[in-house]
Amino acid sequence: MVPQIIHQIVGQKPSSLVKDCMESWRKLTYSGFEIKYWDDNHLLELIERRHPSVVNTFLSARNHAEAADIGRYIIIYNEGGYYCDWDINLNDKDLFLELVRQTPNGYLLLDPANNVPAAEHFSGTKNEPFLLSIINDIVETYNRGEQDLMFTPQYSGPYRMLNSLLKHRNSLQDLLNVKEVFEYDYVEAKAATEFQKSGIMTHYWEHSWF
Repeated sequence: MVPQIIHQIVGQKPSSLVKDCMESWRKLTYSGFEIKYWDDNHLLELIERRHPSVVNTFLSARNHAEAADIGRYIIIYNEGGYYCDWDINLNDKDLFLELVRQTPNGYLLLDPANNVPAAEHFSGTKNEPFLLSIINDIVETYNRGEQDLMFTPQYSGPYRMLNSLLKHRNSLQDLLNVKEVFEYDYVEAKAATEFQKSGIMTHYWEHSWF
């Protein structure tokens, strides 16, 4: 079973929107969930303790997104639970709890246009093999000196997840259409004028890592 823990990686200057999104998850604490916040120092401490071979790769991240990508895979692999970017709002607690019941081994959200997994939200059990495969693939790419040959989404983000998924085919997680969980996909969110009217969650894609 996936542990009832919401993991979020936090920066130093959350916007008012991000604060509201983060607060929305706190309603789950009444249903037995724990919320854990991770900053760069806590991530580095975990990596040094459990994955020392990843330290140089983590410290060589070119931006916060790459560091957070590596961090999120390591967090869920080591502790299990639900990773959630801090600009995702929980709209419907009951529908989320039903999703939890239906996916005891966790889930990945796939964009139906290209089957790319969503790096911003996924869940998994402790020691989920697919997450370890992603971590190892990123480290191998870094060790080969190929980091600068890729943009961030290909190096550590959603396209890395897709490549590792196709390469290893070892995920125990359920594969879901992103619209089964999110109110809007990425294209729709950019054009939307109303939010939190439907869907289990709304991802605002604030792009604060820029």
